[in-house]
Amino acid sequence: MLTVRRFRDTDAGVLWALNALPNIGETADPAVPIPLPAAAEAPANFPDLADIEGTFLATGGEFLVVELDGHVVGMGGYRPDAGERAEVLRVRVHPATRRRGIGRALMAELERRATADGLRSMHLDTATNQPAAMAFYQDLGYREVGREHQPGWTWTLVYYVKSLSDVTAARQWNPGSG
Repeated sequence: MLTVRRFRDTDAGVLWALNALPNIGETADPAVPIPLPAAAEAPANFPDLADIEGTFLATGGEFLVVELDGHVVGMGGYRPDAGERAEVLRVRVHPATRRRGIGRALMAELERRATADGLRSMHLDTATNQPAAMAFYQDLGYREVGREHQPGWTWTLVYYVKSLSDVTAARQWNPGSG
């Protein structure tokens, strides 16, 4: 059974381990165990994961966890930024559970909550070395709005945006109402 819920402090170690898994390459890796063993400390390159409460929740954002049969297999959050926009961050799905609708369920709930919080758009970035992620966001209705490449990078950052009014309109539309 798939469950999308709000982050709890007790999730931190497993989320740190999930963040450390490869996010490029094969989508199903039988060598990665489910459930994941908790990591002992937050990843140094991602200080926001060391303080999910302060970075996401205390700023008016949200951080969600996805469980499959009681095991953490996904995560992601947003935090409000300029005006009525939200930045989507730390979207991860366990490699052994990708292509099962986990990412879609996570993003749908993030968008639903952002809409309920009065936000009007969401933006995010991914990279050209993650073509599956690029296709995923485009399929969800995110529109590419720019690219950035820096010397020394072996990838190019790709920026996306989505209007949440599209999400609201889709929920309000009732095909049986004429």
